[in-house]
Amino acid sequence: MKAETTRAIVEGLKDAGINFVVYMPDSFFFEVICAIQEDPAFESISVPNESVGMCLCAGAWLGGKQPVMIMENTGLFVAMNAITRFHQPFGIPVLMLISYRGDAGDGWWMVTDIGHAFEPTLKGLGVTYELVDEPERARKAIRLMQTSASVSEELQAVVFRKEGAW
Repeated sequence: MKAETTRAIVEGLKDAGINFVVYMPDSFFFEVICAIQEDPAFESISVPNESVGMCLCAGAWLGGKQPVMIMENTGLFVAMNAITRFHQPFGIPVLMLISYRGDAGDGWWMVTDIGHAFEPTLKGLGVTYELVDEPERARKAIRLMQTSASVSEELQAVVFRKEGAW
């Protein structure tokens, strides 16, 4: 990922008031995760899977933090139990930053089926999301989706298209 994109994402998180970052290591977000770990504005934690991550985000939100979950789109399927049994029934909002594996131009044949199922799954779960593919749009979308999550008390996502890694 280009430095400009990393900066835009980190600044977008700050603009949105995010202060608690949970992440599943992901090659697309590697530079973002490194920048977050070095920035004192964020408390961050790596998790063994996305379901655990969503539960940690819920606990952080209940404790007054403003969390974000960073993951690859394959992680949405892993997190579905936490989403449907905890977040949705109790109105616990979390912003998710998700890399779009299997998107057009991804170039990795093993994730094509994940790409086909990803957006229909977001829609089926009722998750409002924005697709972004350039730095300034990412920064703005993070802020807007976090505001929407806070107001609606629902899950929101900013989905990052991979092509060109900007």
